[in-house]
Amino acid sequence: MADRTTDTGSGLGIVEWYVAAVATIAVGLTGLVYVLGNDVVAPSKGIYVAIFCALLFIGESGPRLLRFVDGGQVTPGWAFAFSIVLLGSPIIAIGAMAGCTLYLDLRDHKSLTKVVFNTAQISASLAAGALVLQLLGLRGAITDAGPLSARWGLGILAAGVLVFSANALLTCIVLALHYRTGMRSIISRSFFLSISADAALLALAPIFVVAIEYSLLMLPLLGVTAVLVYRSTQQALERAHEANHDGLTHLLNRRTFDTNLTGYLESRSDDVQGAVLLMDLDGFKEINDQLGHQTGDMVLIGIAEQLTKAAPDSAIIARVGGDEFAVLLPDIGSESETMALVEKLRAEFTRPIVVDGFPLSVGASVGMAFVATDGDTSEELLNAADAAMYRAKRNRTGVESYKAVRSHSSRGGLGLLGELSDAIAADQLKVHYQPLTRFRDGTSKSMEALLRWHHPTLGHVPPGDFISLAEHTDLILPLTQFVLTQSTVDARAVDQFDMRLSVNVSARNLQDRRFPSSVLRALDEAALSPTRLELEITESALANEPDRSLFVISAMREAGVRVSIDGFGTGNSSFSMLRELTVDRLKIDSTFVKGIADSPRQQHLVKAMVGLAKGLGIETVAKGVESEESWDILAELGCDVAQGFLISRPLPMPDLVEWLDVRHPLASLGQVS
Repeated sequence: MADRTTDTGSGLGIVEWYVAAVATIAVGLTGLVYVLGNDVVAPSKGIYVAIFCALLFIGESGPRLLRFVDGGQVTPGWAFAFSIVLLGSPIIAIGAMAGCTLYLDLRDHKSLTKVVFNTAQISASLAAGALVLQLLGLRGAITDAGPLSARWGLGILAAGVLVFSANALLTCIVLALHYRTGMRSIISRSFFLSISADAALLALAPIFVVAIEYSLLMLPLLGVTAVLVYRSTQQALERAHEANHDGLTHLLNRRTFDTNLTGYLESRSDDVQGAVLLMDLDGFKEINDQLGHQTGDMVLIGIAEQLTKAAPDSAIIARVGGDEFAVLLPDIGSESETMALVEKLRAEFTRPIVVDGFPLSVGASVGMAFVATDGDTSEELLNAADAAMYRAKRNRTGVESYKAVRSHSSRGGLGLLGELSDAIAADQLKVHYQPLTRFRDGTSKSMEALLRWHHPTLGHVPPGDFISLAEHTDLILPLTQFVLTQSTVDARAVDQFDMRLSVNVSARNLQDRRFPSSVLRALDEAALSPTRLELEITESALANEPDRSLFVISAMREAGVRVSIDGFGTGNSSFSMLRELTVDRLKIDSTFVKGIADSPRQQHLVKAMVGLAKGLGIETVAKGVESEESWDILAELGCDVAQGFLISRPLPMPDLVEWLDVRHPLASLGQVS
């Protein structure tokens, strides 16, 4: 089967040398077949050869119902070409199949490298099969010797196996070289079934020859048989294609992309540098919500087409999520050249997609991870690219590399995330609690659970170095569950103080419909009332899939769990959130509190926030209170609760109990140190 859908003209020297070698082999084998053959056309077989040549051209040039982005196509041409070989006219078979391929590739404006390879690969495969018959002394038509002998039967079998094996091997090698990946991953991408289809069609050739020589009236029956085999093969290939590809865009799906990436990593030489990109669309949700999912689907299809055209020929592209795409660049240049290429790919996302005559535009945030530098496995590279992509989205920079994520986190990194996954079992994680104090009477009635990690070699790892990374992977789910389980149990130690517990929740938790049941299970196991628990969410956590997030939050509130907005004022949707969501507390971000004594502007902003909250019946918490001067100003502005080092640093539960015994209730600010 000639692969006429995968461009081999990537400009890689090794591919061009390989194509030249295949062409040389094809010329040599074809010449040898000609020298060993008796006649170009076997005597009295001209009419049958002409019929099969016509059928070959019709089969090759007909509708391409099995054309795939990454794995070739199946046509009936092989059955008719091998039939001509079995009629004793191998040179005609090679010339007809190669000539038809050459004509169609030139007509479709294929690259020179691709035209040469397809023509040479077909010629070499057919010539190899014909040589087997000639070397076994089986010349002429299979019907000339009377009843089919065992020698002829074995010869036909050997020739057919060699034809489709050579075709499979030559094509798999060029694809592996082109994509810089392993043979195993190429075979797994629907290609094995494609080759099996060719084998089934080749097996029909002896039947075709015997039938047509018996009577030309068998010709319609031959056509029906070929169509039936072709259709059954088509269905098998379509099922394999659906299993490996995204049904909407027809790009690879996440599982197949992971398989190809793994194959690339296993076969990559040390002198080849690659990169993995994760791309997430910006503004796609608005298109889906306002114009409908059908329009959104058309945009995704258009984006996939633009990305495929703009990416290098050797790139492997997949749709790995709702509006997320992944790209493997198997051979890249310098970091600056790669960044320029990635910017070019990102620019394709900004080009309008015309849907029903209307241009629609979306942007993209792109994360980039370099092979070996940022990870050695598929999982590590995808996690690194995911973290970089979220940084690009959060900072609105468009493109970020994982190198920037590492430099931003002094102790962070993918290796640290790997160790974090084992930290729970190793008893390295602890939960500390920071008390919150009321302005009006100095009493403490709530505490925030905060995760702490004591690394065996690094010592204390700052939360900002690992939590921000974990939030962009599924690792945040077991971490949140650990905090919930531990803190609900610990909260029973302060029952006598009637302390409420607050726990931070990530965007991934809010997108998990099972999260409410896991929260209630933790409360039930700890025998803690839901009214004692408060979940803290950020504005950005609600921005991704807000409908699902609101469902989870509503389920929590119905169970009696309180909800607060953390970091209020730093997001992009503060007022729209308050319109959609009923909350119990607004936690004013510390950026508005620090330096408030010297900034009348900040005082006005905080006063406006407090006034808004009071009008809605919502309690306000000022975070980052570290001085008595800030305390006095916030109290005067009407803020309800303070949190910060002026009150207390986060404490282990035994220390918090001791702190509450000594300091609770506080009668005045003078008792706070």
